[in-house]
Order: sequence, then C-alpha cells, then structure tokens
Amino acid sequence: MVASIGLLACVCSVGVSGPPQSAASWTQWGGPDRNFIVASHGLISGWSEDGPARLWSRAFGAGYAAVLYEDGRLYTMFRESEDEVVVALDADSGKTLWEYRYPAPHYESQTAQFGGGPNAAPLIVGDLLYTVGFTSKLHCLNKQDGRPVWSHDLVTEFGGARLQFGYASSPVAYESMVVVLVGGEKHGAIGLDQADGALRWRAEAVDISYASPLIIEVDGQYQLVFMTPTEVVGIDLEHGRIQWRHAHENQYKNNCAGPWWGDDNLLFVSSQGDVGSRTLKLTRHEGRTTVEEIARDRKMKVFHNSGVRLGDYLYAGSHEFVAAHNVRTGVTAWKERGFSEANVLFADGKMILLDENGQLALATVSPKGFTVHARVQLLEKPAWTAPTLVGTRLFVRGKKTLMALDLGATTPPSPPSP
Repeated sequence: MVASIGLLACVCSVGVSGPPQSAASWTQWGGPDRNFIVASHGLISGWSEDGPARLWSRAFGAGYAAVLYEDGRLYTMFRESEDEVVVALDADSGKTLWEYRYPAPHYESQTAQFGGGPNAAPLIVGDLLYTVGFTSKLHCLNKQDGRPVWSHDLVTEFGGARLQFGYASSPVAYESMVVVLVGGEKHGAIGLDQADGALRWRAEAVDISYASPLIIEVDGQYQLVFMTPTEVVGIDLEHGRIQWRHAHENQYKNNCAGPWWGDDNLLFVSSQGDVGSRTLKLTRHEGRTTVEEIARDRKMKVFHNSGVRLGDYLYAGSHEFVAAHNVRTGVTAWKERGFSEANVLFADGKMILLDENGQLALATVSPKGFTVHARVQLLEKPAWTAPTLVGTRLFVRGKKTLMALDLGATTPPSPPSP
C-alpha cells in the first residue's frame, strides 16, 4: 500500500523533540519520525519469484521487538529461557557484536500464549540504548559495548501494570528525558533523565495498554498521546499532567495500535473488536485542549500492526484486508484481501508490506486503488515484527529468523553465515 502519486508532500508529520535523525538510521519505533515513513531512494519496482536479494539470514531468539539501525549496527532484543537479551549486530553480516543478558521470569498473571516477548522496540539517543522487556524491566545501556548505565523495574519501583501479554510500549525521547508508560495504581507515564534515570515527573494514575506512545504538537504544546485499555489520553510533556482523555473501548479492553497524528490536528485511533476507528480533532485555546470526534467507522479495525498516514488517508492492515481509510470522513475507500494483519512502511513512492503469515510484498497505493508489484513467502507465521528500512536494506524478523534484504540490488549476493 503505497502512494504512487506525489503524496510525500502531504505526509503528516510527528512532533518529536530530540536529537536530529539521519535518514540513514532507524533509532526508534516507527523509524526516524515514528510514523513508518522514510526518505529512502532507489528501491526496486519488483522482484522475481525468489524475492529480493538476500544479504544474510541467521537463526534468532524469540520475541517481537523491532530492529533498530545506526552507524552500521543493528539493535534489538530476544528471549532465551527465563532471560531477556539485548543484542547488537553487525548490519553487514548479522554477526553478534555484544549481548547484555538479565533474568526476566514471567509473572504468574502473564501468559506466553502469543509469545513470551520481548515485545517493545528499543530507543537510541546519542550513545545510549533504552530497552523495556516483557516484565517491564527498563535498561539504559551504552550502545557501543552493552555496558549497563542505569535501570529501573517499572513494576517493583513504580507499581507498574503487569500486562497479561507482556509490556509492549516503546520508550520515546523528549528533550533530555526518556518517557515510558507505566500504568498501575500510581502512574500513567514517567519522565526520566536520559543520563542517570532520575525521575523528572510522573503522570497521575491511568492504566496502559500495548500500543506505543506518540509525541504530538497541539497548537504549540507538546503532548504525549497513548492508548489505555479503554480510552486515548494526552498529557503535557513538561509536567506530566493529563490534558484530555477520550473513550475508545472494545469488548477486549485492549488497544494495541496507533495512534496516528497529522499536521491538521487530526488524531486517528483504531483497534480490534467492536469499536473500530475514530478520528479526533484536537484544539488548544487559553491553556485547554478540547477534543471533538469528527468521524467514526466500526469496520476499520487496526489490531497490533503499523499503518501509514498520507494526506487524508491511513493505509493499514485491517484483519485479512489492506485498506485505505479517509480519516477526515471516516469512509474506507477500498479494501484488498490477501494480507493478514500486515505491517506496512512507506518509502520512495512505494509501500512495503509484511503480513503475519510471513508474506513480503511491494505495492503502490492511492485513494483510488492498490497495485501489488511483487510478493514472496519469506518467513514463518507469526511474523508480527514491523520491518526496518535503511537506504535500500530491509531488515525483517520472523519467529526464529532475522534476515537482511537488499531492495535495490539487481544481482543477489551470496549470503554470509553469521
């Protein structure tokens, strides 16, 4: 699902305050701007039935944590028995450069029915790497050698939520802070000093769900927006005070995707179950943020996968469909079968899709339709990790495999053995 027309000019941005991001990096959930849109160029327009050129492939541990990239290195996490492992890899070969391992047995209230984690994408800020595991253990490591700098246990230290399916929200940087969701009976989110982990502020108690938070700018104020099990909430990033909240509840009381923001002050939220999607108009005046629901569609349901907003349209997987949904009107322009719970990203006028069955595809999209140019069966089910694109290199993670592909190569190289 990609826009073949000049939609990059109206791609909606995400207001994130932090170090400048390189186009040739992927240092947080969703890429440089946390929206799964990257400035890559020179991507191929299709491939043979064997798929794109494979640079390397290696066996890898369990988990759904997304892969980060910076300066020739990959960073992610996996589980091995009752340990969680943070790892740095050489991006050219897949070879391990360092590992940091710590014990993380599951709580009795948690289930590994859909995987035992870790689930949350790490975060890179400068020389530091931040990770949060399945049981809410937060670590700050030196990204060069994996040496621990500081850590917190969000459950034992802050009374955080013991989420049934494991912690899954990626941390986000704001100025000199790292902001993480906590939940439980004491906090909604906390802002910590990036350098030493000291508490800068704590938001009032509100529960959390599985989606990662987003930083937006509402008429001059930066806010952290995140999903709870039953609503979407916005807090200010200076003090952690709740600015607004709006109901978004399904029968499962789980919100696992989004939200999506645009320069038009429209916030789109979606989830599985009976609630579907809604669009909220946020306006700030005289120190207050008001929320107006302008559109609703119970049939557009983004479960736990990524989506890309281009202009008025969100392109995303909705169960067994890929769909183009007009966030302003609440009308779905089209649905295309054949991609189950697809993660998507947008680059070079193309949409890259990886669905839960491990099917990789390259397509173009517009509000008028969807054209697949190439597809290949690549990974085992479930392939729930969102892919990472840096330049023309695509990094994909399956149930037991981590793989690097070249979407710009014309002649497949021989993959090295890590």
